Formats: sequence, structure tokens, C-alpha cells
Amino acid sequence: MSIKEISKLTSKKISKNLEIAEEYEKYVTKGFAFKYFPVAIVKTKGAKVWDADGNEYIDFLSSAAKYNIGHTNEYVVKAIKEGLENFIHYCLYFYHEPAVKFAKLLVEITPGNFKKKVAFGLSGSESCDHAIKASLLYTERPNIASFTYSYYGTTYATLSASGSFSPKLRKRIHALPNVYFFQYPDTYRCPFNLSEEECGEYYLSLIEDFFKSTIAGESFAIFLAEPIQGDAGVLVPPKNFMRGLRKLTKEYGIIFADDEIQAGMARTGKMFAIEHFNVEPDLIIVGKAVGGGMPVSAVVGREEILDSALPQTYFSSYAAHALSLRAAIATIEYILREKLAERAEKLGNHAKKRFNELKEKYEIVGDVRGLGLLLGVEIVKKKETKEPDRTSALKIIWRCWEKGLLMMTYGKYGNVLRIAPPLVISKEELDKAIDIIEESIKDVIAGKVTDEIVKYLRAWE
Repeated sequence: MSIKEISKLTSKKISKNLEIAEEYEKYVTKGFAFKYFPVAIVKTKGAKVWDADGNEYIDFLSSAAKYNIGHTNEYVVKAIKEGLENFIHYCLYFYHEPAVKFAKLLVEITPGNFKKKVAFGLSGSESCDHAIKASLLYTERPNIASFTYSYYGTTYATLSASGSFSPKLRKRIHALPNVYFFQYPDTYRCPFNLSEEECGEYYLSLIEDFFKSTIAGESFAIFLAEPIQGDAGVLVPPKNFMRGLRKLTKEYGIIFADDEIQAGMARTGKMFAIEHFNVEPDLIIVGKAVGGGMPVSAVVGREEILDSALPQTYFSSYAAHALSLRAAIATIEYILREKLAERAEKLGNHAKKRFNELKEKYEIVGDVRGLGLLLGVEIVKKKETKEPDRTSALKIIWRCWEKGLLMMTYGKYGNVLRIAPPLVISKEELDKAIDIIEESIKDVIAGKVTDEIVKYLRAWE
């Protein structure tokens, strides 16, 4: 099917967007990314973006949770411009000051009262990869522990360790065989109608039993964990589960690696989401929002673990890119100065209250969950059965797009509305966006959005 056929399904002005999209489809592999709408971004500012046809949108995606400080943040732009006057980058065969300043800042602000060091990367995938390498080297153990529906990236190692990829894909690429997947707590669908605390105990017991009876816990080098499982549909684990998991990893000498790529940098109401659980990881992985729009990632953690690698183990020519690190330093300074964690908590509580009101009003809104401004709204066919409704979720975000709100779906069943706006969003913009979501829900329930649109949305399955 031609992407231009989308124009038949909407009255929205998108001709220039479609021209760019058609050229993109011609030259760029479909294996690169999901594509939800024919939107070609040409301008961004704060919590808004504009497309090639001049359409304005409130952004509830933040370019996959990257722009916590808002689009085209003036403080970060200033830091980038000043950096251009000196030098753009030189690889770390030598030294440069931005690398020192950024590493020192990460060591200072991350949880953990022990000696820490930093390994640089360009993307979250790369830094998750570094965490895996460091753990295997340090422990000299063969196995990797992960969770079902997890997402750590698309390098070979991180794709192998990510539970959100299909078994078919994993088989076709001959994914690493030494990765074991455990169930991540889903309190909305917890078996046996358990309470939240009982749910945490149940899922933790599955891991404990496995370590005791199947594969020895002492054979695992690393346990990769997201403090909130984003791509699974914003699953927030019970506190006793995360604390119990940390205790278990200590007992077996397993490195606990905390992936803060999506949930970190103040988005959940704390600088790092793991702080909600009062847990100190061995390694913390940052990416996405830490660069303020520039490609930056890092692993920060115990000195002895990261220093177990020989020189070049983590090296890539553009990692610790000087200009990007200037942006990252400015980003962290801005987050701390403007108290964006506190702002995310306050606005997140407001948004959650409004979404829970929608849950009371509409049968298809099954669950509302998350922390701060990382929220998930699960769309179901009936509250009683909790049967996922991916089609309705897609139709809702389509109508939102038509009304001026950019949002996507994800989750274990592809039926969760992803709510992750820039943390600088105004309360008025936030309320307007939620109003659009409610209007879109009404339109879908009333049958005003055709099922035809679903085949054009290459979306999370």
C-alpha cells in the first residue's frame, strides 16, 4: 500500500508531510523504526512541535522520553553554541574537559555511597551493552538475567537481552543463548487477585525458586532491570519486589544494573527512578534525556566493575562527544536548577487524577499507572475481563493526531497510551492534551474513527 493513501482517511493538511514520508520509505529500511503518523518534524520548542505542513502539536512523546527539559532548550542551545567556538570533538585517545566534568557530575548525583567511575556511550543501547560486557568481565560468569517484555536496545547483546522482541526474531538472529528471562510484576494482571505486596512476593519467589532449583544463581553475572518497565506498558513494580531483587542479587554476587534510560532524569518525580525504591544499584545506565537532544549515554557505577575491562573495551570514536557532553552538563544543571523532578511529580499527580476520572467514565479505560510524567493508560474491551484492545488504542491516538496531539501506543499487548510529555509542559498544555484524549476516546466509542487506519500504523504489537 502507498503511504499517500493515508490522505483519503483524514481531512488534515498533510501533503508536504506525505512527500517527505514517501521519499523516506523509498530510501530508508523499514527495519529502522515504527511509524505511526505521516509527520515530518520541521520545528520544535518547549512542549510543542510543528510539521512540514505547518500543523502544530502538543508533544506527549518527547521523542521517546528524550526531551525532559523541553525541545530546543535555550540553556542547552547556548552551551552547544559556546562549544562550537572551541572544538566539536576529539576522540578519547587524548583527554578533554567536557568528559571530566560530565563524568564527575554523574558520579556526584547518582545513588550509591561507594567509589564510582563512568563509561561513555552514544546511545542507551550502547551503554546497556557496556554494562553487560563489564559484568561478564568482572564476575567471569556466563549468564545474563533479564525480564520478559524488557527493552534495553538493539545492539546484538541488548537485543538478545531484551524480552520485548518476538521469539521468532530472536531465533532468526541466533540471539545469545545465555540470557534467562523472568517475569516482571504486573500488578494490574497479577495472578490469583493478589494484593500489591503479595504480588511483589509472588514474582520474587519465581526468581528465587529458579535460582535454587534450576540454574544456580552463582552462574549469573548481571541482572538487568528497569525501575519502571516502560515498553511493557509502564509497569511499576511493588517496592518489596525491587528491594527483594536487590537483596537477592547481593546474596548471589550478581551485579544489579539499573536501566534509567527512559525513566530517569527527573521524569518520575525523582532524579533517578530507582530512588523510589531506596535501592543502590551496582551500575546505573543513562541515555535519552541526559543529552537534552544530543546523542549521549553512559554507565556509572562501582569502580572495580567498570575498571575490570582493558582499554578499548568500551571505546567508540564518537562516544564522549565533546559537544554532546557540553549539552549533557547543561541539561543536568537545568534539571537541578529548575527542580524538574518536583515539577514532574506535581504535574504527574494532576494528570493521573484526570486520567483516573476518565477511567471512571469510560468502560474502555482499564488502568492508569506510572510515576511523575511517565504514565500509561491501558485500553481494554471491558473492565471486568481486562481484555486488551489494541485496535481502539490505535484509533484513539490517530484521532489525537488529527486534533493536534502526538502520542503513541506500546505495552505487552500494544494497547497502552504512552504519556511522556516534556517536564516543562505548562498545566494549560497538559490539560488541553488530556481534553483531546477524552474527545478522541468519545469519538472511538461512537464509531467515528474507521478501523481502516490501523493497517497504516506500523505500531507496537
